[in-house]
Amino acid sequence: MTTALTKKALLSLLAASAVAIATPTLAQDHGRHGGGYGGGYGQGHGGWNGGGNGGLNGEQARIAQRIDRAAYNGRISRREAQNLRYQLEEYQRVEWRYRRDGLSQWERRDLQQRLDRIERNLRDERWDRDGRRW
Repeated sequence: MTTALTKKALLSLLAASAVAIATPTLAQDHGRHGGGYGGGYGQGHGGWNGGGNGGLNGEQARIAQRIDRAAYNGRISRREAQNLRYQLEEYQRVEWRYRRDGLSQWERRDLQQRLDRIERNLRDERWDRDGRRW
C-alpha cells in the first residue's frame, strides 16, 4: 500500500514539475515594447499555427515533429534531418536571447522569418530526393 501511495505522490510531483518548467518558456513580453502586435504570436497567418495560442512555441514544436516524421519515413536523410535540427536549435538560442527582456515586434518578426526559413528548408529537402527511393 505504501509503494502505491509513493508512486502516486511521485507522479503528481513529476506532473507539477513539468508544468513549472514549461511555464517560463511560454512567457509573453509583458507589454514592455508597446504590445501593439495584435495579441498572440504569429496571428498574421490565418490560424495555420494553432490559432495564435501556441504561437511561435507551437509552431516550433510542429516543425520539429515534421522533421522527425520526415526522417523516420525516409523522406529526408539522416544528415538532412541533423542539419534541420541544428537550425531549429539555433532558432531556440536566438529566441532565448530575445525573450530574456521581452519580445519586441521586430524580434517576433525575425523569429517568425527564421521559422519560415526552416520550414522552407524542410520542404526543399523532402523533395530533392538525394538518392532516396520512394
